[in-house]
Amino acid sequence: MWWPVDSRTRLVGRERELTTVRRLLRRHRLVTLVGPGGAGKSRLAAELSPGETVVELEPVHRPELLWHVIAFSLNVWEEPGSPLHATVVRALADHRVLVLDNCEHLIREAASAVAELLAGCPRLRVLVTSREPLDLAGEMCVEIGPLSPVDARQMFVECGGAPELADSVRDHLPLAIELAAARTDLPARHRTLDAVIGWSYDLLSPVEQSALRRLSCLIGDFDLDLAAAVCGDPADAVQLMATLRAKSLVVRSPSSSSARFRMLESIRLFGLARLEECGEAEEAFDLLVAALAGRIRSAAAAPVVTAEMDAWLASQEHQLLQAVERVPHTDPRHTWLVAGVVHVWFVRGSYSEAMRLTSAALAHGPLTSHSELLLFRAAWLAGFTGDDVTSLRYAEALVAHPAMSQPAWEARGWNTLGYARGLNADLAGARTANERSLAAARSLGDPALLMTFLNNHAWLLMRLDDLPGALAATLESLSFGVLDSFRLMASRHTAGVIALAANDVDQAEHHFGIALRVGAPTAVSQVGVLEGLGVVAARRGDADRAVVLLAAAAATRRTRGSRQEEPWNRMVEDARELALSSAGPRRASRAWSLGERLDHAGLLAYVSTARRDEPLTTRQRQIAGLVAEGLTNTEIAVRLGISVATVRSHVTQMLSKLGLSSRTQLAARTARAR
Repeated sequence: MWWPVDSRTRLVGRERELTTVRRLLRRHRLVTLVGPGGAGKSRLAAELSPGETVVELEPVHRPELLWHVIAFSLNVWEEPGSPLHATVVRALADHRVLVLDNCEHLIREAASAVAELLAGCPRLRVLVTSREPLDLAGEMCVEIGPLSPVDARQMFVECGGAPELADSVRDHLPLAIELAAARTDLPARHRTLDAVIGWSYDLLSPVEQSALRRLSCLIGDFDLDLAAAVCGDPADAVQLMATLRAKSLVVRSPSSSSARFRMLESIRLFGLARLEECGEAEEAFDLLVAALAGRIRSAAAAPVVTAEMDAWLASQEHQLLQAVERVPHTDPRHTWLVAGVVHVWFVRGSYSEAMRLTSAALAHGPLTSHSELLLFRAAWLAGFTGDDVTSLRYAEALVAHPAMSQPAWEARGWNTLGYARGLNADLAGARTANERSLAAARSLGDPALLMTFLNNHAWLLMRLDDLPGALAATLESLSFGVLDSFRLMASRHTAGVIALAANDVDQAEHHFGIALRVGAPTAVSQVGVLEGLGVVAARRGDADRAVVLLAAAAATRRTRGSRQEEPWNRMVEDARELALSSAGPRRASRAWSLGERLDHAGLLAYVSTARRDEPLTTRQRQIAGLVAEGLTNTEIAVRLGISVATVRSHVTQMLSKLGLSSRTQLAARTARAR
């Protein structure tokens, strides 16, 4: 989170306000810091609520996205069939403080949201910063005005200003003081915030003035590449940013480890007005649109969208949204900009919101006139939101798209069609499409892409009752050594499901356990992994453990949203019914409550501890005995009539269960137990 006044400097002259707000927050549930721009409201809120969730509304200019931004700030995902605002209310049920920063441009929507949050979350307190009150019942307002002359002088000096010039800023607003302290020649007549900004602008060189004007078209954080694009002079971008930062007209964003910047809104609006006056607005925004659309097109042409590109697109969400608003549907770049936003929301799990934006964009013109990335996301979104027929329509449009002449899109298009046909029970057609996608992916030679497609195909083969084929596809997907934690979790989960379908509970637990340890905690497939571990526990008769894990899966599903396929749904439902009935109402209630409370670290500890307490299976005891006799894995496989891979898997599981680190330790322990 970024705060207007540099939070590394000491907060000066706000002791009374701090005391007042802390007292009010103890007694009241809604406190609003009210004051003009540049008064330091956000900086004060940062001091009052360290570690609390902060929803930054300054870059949000579409009222309908307010709940979306709150959900993102809380890391809350949509729940199927539930309005997003209801999901947010449930997520905040146990929160103590929420900060809504810079609400003045969304005052009505913010007031409505706060009223709903306070009504639905009895323990929640909300701290708001705004230039005007929300005008809600029970709202306590604290005016944040200029500093006293003594405090203003002290802040000026602490910000590096010359003491003899400390009385030159009459507004005594922290922003004006900070800007003035960056200059050593402030004339006495420039004593207001607007005058200080204008005076600082006038002292810039023509090139620096042009850069400030053009940068004002960027909302929120931006990186050097985007700054260079809108300034139109990449070679000088680094020097220009350094100069503007040294003069406190641009600040470094501490919320990012990379070089990212932003303008305070007061300065940005000043620059935007100058941009319009100079007749440069259309050109600057066109450069922004071209840069964003070009980057998205480049990413879409690659076999896979990398994690780095996912992060970059997410960081440009506000830029993309304002670009979508400015570019007409008839501009070919519009569909690429929408595709960028939709991709960000898809990755985040905001499927319903993404589907609404997608449907609105695709309503204009023939489907194949839109970007292939938008059609691709549309087909998967429709499936995720339960509209199977629409998913197929978009997938068929994607396969008919001119982009299918590109190898990466040939592979991606057929894979998408296979997915959509599967949703519509055309399993033979899905298999044909999947096989074409796999052939195209093999020709590309991209292991990450092939890993994903093989995993998808394995699920289809399970539906076709081809377990050997499904297992072969999954094992091949795991053989590439791809280190992507999302793909690893998905493939390991699939391998575990196949093992359960073959009644190999030990092997299933092996795959699910690895998935939980090495997979991405935020992956949608974590739901299935926890369900898999719950099914394993239920089949072994450990009802309490099964209930804990299935409860954790249900809690995760509420925050991620996902749509599982058969035969998995039947397996999970059967395990849930068995575990709940075996545990009985009282034990089941306690276990379910525990499962809902466990976070990722807690789940790892729970699964690890429970696994070590379990006895070895009959097969594992056989293998342990042969290890103690000195047989190799190959010799054990021949003796027992099983594969070497199965022996190796059992040995690995035994080492994990018993807390051992080598075959030698396993042999010694087995020998002692005889």
